[in-house]
Amino acid sequence: MHAWQRQSCILLGTVAAIALLLAGCGTSPGNQAQAGAQQKGQSGASQQQTPISGGQIDVDMSDDIHSIDPAVAEDILSDEFVQSMYDQLVTYKGTTNQIVGDAAKSWEVSPDGKTYTFHLQKGITFWNGDKLTADSYIAELERILNKKIGSPGESLIDPIIEGSTAYHDGTASTIRGVSAPDPYTLKITLTKPEPFFLNILAMHFFVGIDPLWIQKVGDADFGLNKPMGTGAFEMKSNNHNTVVLTKNPHYFQKDASGNQLPYLNQIAFTYNNNEQLDAMRFERGETALLGFNTRGIPASSYQEFISNPNLKKDIVTSSAGTIWYMGLNVQQKPFTNVKVRQAVEYAIDKPFIVKLLDNQGSVANQPTPPGVFGHVNDLPADVNYTYNPTKAKQLLKASGVSLPLHVDFYCSNDAATLKIVNQIQSDLKAVGIDLNVHEDSWATFLTLNAKGNQPSFLIDWNQTYPDASDFLYTLLNSKEQPANNSTMYSNQRVDEWLNQAETDTNQTQRASLYQQVTVQAMQDATLVPLYYGKYSYAVQPWIHGYYINRNLEEDPFAHIWVDKTHQS
Repeated sequence: MHAWQRQSCILLGTVAAIALLLAGCGTSPGNQAQAGAQQKGQSGASQQQTPISGGQIDVDMSDDIHSIDPAVAEDILSDEFVQSMYDQLVTYKGTTNQIVGDAAKSWEVSPDGKTYTFHLQKGITFWNGDKLTADSYIAELERILNKKIGSPGESLIDPIIEGSTAYHDGTASTIRGVSAPDPYTLKITLTKPEPFFLNILAMHFFVGIDPLWIQKVGDADFGLNKPMGTGAFEMKSNNHNTVVLTKNPHYFQKDASGNQLPYLNQIAFTYNNNEQLDAMRFERGETALLGFNTRGIPASSYQEFISNPNLKKDIVTSSAGTIWYMGLNVQQKPFTNVKVRQAVEYAIDKPFIVKLLDNQGSVANQPTPPGVFGHVNDLPADVNYTYNPTKAKQLLKASGVSLPLHVDFYCSNDAATLKIVNQIQSDLKAVGIDLNVHEDSWATFLTLNAKGNQPSFLIDWNQTYPDASDFLYTLLNSKEQPANNSTMYSNQRVDEWLNQAETDTNQTQRASLYQQVTVQAMQDATLVPLYYGKYSYAVQPWIHGYYINRNLEEDPFAHIWVDKTHQS
């Protein structure tokens, strides 16, 4: 369930990569019923001006498209295209964690929390006129579980959906827990309750597809040049360097005032592999935004943006569901000693690290970021570690180890990361811990880290869904060793609390369990939370309706419009 995570290819390579490697918690996904579909992504805020339909925008993209097959796409850019061209059953409202209907107009959850029944809106069609039905979602679930497709989303539903493992292994021709009682009703039965299952279904993998179209064009073309969706935009052309999306005139969603979505007629994406050119084109007013499409404002141009008053007012920021931390392997000396681990917690000057990042982040004090369900707002003082080198030295003395300690430390080798590592190295040396730094490419580092034998390291975790399970279970449960829990942390009580929270449908009880886990884990000090990520994007003043939802990681193209007579 916790195997999938979108990884960034470059650690801290751009300002936005801080976010991408990336106490309101929204509504509980375990509600027994949700009726009255709300508009996809709608912020719910009152509009100060009337949206204008028509027009087109140009945007750059930081990479070529790898795949626009919803079952296969896993990088940020490909995800952005999938979100624009397809519809999930449910999605997030505006900037919040609140789950609302997309293609589903309502749904019910059985009292035992295991059966979800979705009622689809009627009249939704694919661009070719074929109808969207419950079978459209069953077909996508089957593709995700098909070994030949190799979907990264497979681990998100296997084995949680009844019969998913048998279908994936090829011992069953259908998924036992999925059925369509009628064309517009979809029923999904789980092997056990999963309180964040709706959050999983809001991910880009789980959209409605047209299986007859895929049979006609084949998987390869479907994933690159011949998509077929129900979304706000359809693909007009893709020559790899330029991708053009045009308005779907039959899109079923409307805004809060009843206006047809999307507003834009066309979006042209250009890939140029030159972040400085991306920034220059924005500065000249040629492109609409530097958002998820370019991974934000390029690091090389960020100082210019914050120092230039005309550019600074175009900056849009938002917290990201990302935690960067120093991992301490509890099975490797000297970190078998809890006092040594606690000393490291006190020894690192986290506010200064954030300052080194041009404040593109915020100081972290626990694994779960703010705004994610299960984040503890008020940690006890004894586990809310602050920079205190004197306290660190006291703990090292009490630990009984001989100083200085010599410790192997692993990280990726890009310049921005090493800037942070150098500061960590300096802080620890000041209290008597010498780091022997081992640098590798990001891919090599991840491969080695997953073996669970690095004594200490710098890494991140980017949320898959806004629930503490995605952080605490993944990084702390002993079942996740060594690939995700690469500190090799093991605490029986923590495992019991985490396992209980996985299936408990009472969100109050789950919050209490996650608080216990967080406090215990911080006492055990196997993770040193450093900072939470932050998005820093730029949007032209003539672009209206833009917002960031970190759960979707997409630019809200269906909701933005152009009005150069009114500039914000």
